[in-house]
Amino acid sequence: MIRRRRTVAVKSLAVLAAICLPVGLFHLKRAIIDDASRNHRHLSLLPYQKDDLSIPKDKVILGKFKAFDEAGPLSAPVPPTKISPYTLDDVISVLPTFHDVFGVVIYDPSSDKFILHYSNNMRWIAGCHKLVTSFQALAHSLRTMFPERFTPDATGNGPAELALAISSGDYPGVGGHNDCYVGLEPSPCVPSDIAPVLQFGSAFKSPEVYPSMIAMPMAQINHVSCFQTFAAHQMVCPYYLPRSPGNPQGLVFEETVGLRWDDLIPSVVWRGTDFSYLHRLYPRLRQPDFEMDVGSKLQKIPYNYNIKLAATRAIREEYDHMIPRWKSVIWTAEAEREAEEKQKELPEDSDEVVVPWANMKFASAMHIGVKTPTSEIPYYQEFEEHGIPASGEGMSLETLARYKYHIDTGGGGGTTWSGTLEKLGLPGLLMHHETPMKDYLHDKMVKWVHYVPIKEDLSDLKEKFDWAESHPELAKQISDNATRLAKSLGTHEGFSIMFNEFYDAPLRAVVEAYKPLTKRDQGWLDAMINNNDLRPIMQCSGYYSHDCQGLVDDVSFTWAAQHARDFERSGRTK
Repeated sequence: MIRRRRTVAVKSLAVLAAICLPVGLFHLKRAIIDDASRNHRHLSLLPYQKDDLSIPKDKVILGKFKAFDEAGPLSAPVPPTKISPYTLDDVISVLPTFHDVFGVVIYDPSSDKFILHYSNNMRWIAGCHKLVTSFQALAHSLRTMFPERFTPDATGNGPAELALAISSGDYPGVGGHNDCYVGLEPSPCVPSDIAPVLQFGSAFKSPEVYPSMIAMPMAQINHVSCFQTFAAHQMVCPYYLPRSPGNPQGLVFEETVGLRWDDLIPSVVWRGTDFSYLHRLYPRLRQPDFEMDVGSKLQKIPYNYNIKLAATRAIREEYDHMIPRWKSVIWTAEAEREAEEKQKELPEDSDEVVVPWANMKFASAMHIGVKTPTSEIPYYQEFEEHGIPASGEGMSLETLARYKYHIDTGGGGGTTWSGTLEKLGLPGLLMHHETPMKDYLHDKMVKWVHYVPIKEDLSDLKEKFDWAESHPELAKQISDNATRLAKSLGTHEGFSIMFNEFYDAPLRAVVEAYKPLTKRDQGWLDAMINNNDLRPIMQCSGYYSHDCQGLVDDVSFTWAAQHARDFERSGRTK
């Protein structure tokens, strides 16, 4: 481990250090090599980044505000779900486009059950519990929302079968050529007429990548379980209501903490877990190695050099190689060095404390298979000892609410799932991390109305912070708009809009577009399963939230019981 050496006050070397390492060096612009795309996949590759994320003129932003005020908080248009007619064979044809966390759901009229099938050729991974959760919610919702589809008609004829393709996870378990998904090959990455896939999790932002993929509510208690609750009981989950002593899991707003805009700390804050980032898209992006990226470089510096300053400069040189959450740590290190220099310039008797403009740190990480505070992990402490603030205390929403600026930096699947919704409600301004992925809620968020957009590589983060600081009235209005959006979800009217657009409409579209078999011979289901190397792993009647049974012994379904409990909790009034 590199330790700080004893220093001797040598005036000439101190002057040299002041000349060689001004704070401004940390904001050097880095050139992007045009032909580096295949050797090192830079974040500027993806076609969606052609979207203009530059700062518009004030009058343009004001025009957006006016349109938003006139139309209402949930007025952002969501494209209608248009699905071409499809068959059971079309659903089966989706199988080769996935390599895991994908299921074929079939309603079998003879047993009156919904059955989840999984391919024998796919790995059963930890993330498959999200597929199971999604299936349970789907079966119950289909039965609740479309009862006539699954009951005999007036003549006594039984209902027809139904087949659906579903997937789940932080990132879709798609297979095929990765170069297509990173924009190095023309879209779409699958046939444009492929059967619809209900993705209960993060989906591709560009509809050109996987045209038939539909972003559904994520497989979490405060997302898909809440939509399931609304379908069954027309009740809004407590998770969307204001936090209170009786509802400790609700959203935090300005009145929750009693803080106003001018009371907030002017820093960009983030706390979260150190995950990988879209590894299938960007396999070369990584977390830092202390010895390679920092320690080895410190061996070469003069003995009385500022170690923190040198370490910060060393890791900045690796910025392009880092995953976004580590990029934010680099920004924080630079902000702290800058604040330290400004603090030294103040009179000795000054009570003023210079606050770093960035405060983005890891509160936890997976360590030996267990989520652990970073303060207990040596890897992060080594960076801390050299002025790179990788480890930070955990923060509740009430604590985060004390800050003026927030960022929802994407994790393993490129988004933060619940983090974005929570930060929309806080009294500060959301700086939304724009990535190639989206969650269903993002379709209701309008840039420069509900949030300030930040590039995927975070290269414009300081620029956007400076803009917000110099335009406090516009920044506050964006924050207020975001709060209106978050609060509207806690009303019956507002959640009804979300339910209709992101749950009822897509489910109705896939159900109505399905073309049943013209003839079902006895044993048709077994034949379909055997011919396509599928196996049934779970079945649900759908009449209740807890009427599912596992059909195999080599897969754990402990999540099944947990989901039933989650559903009951999601509908419980506080």
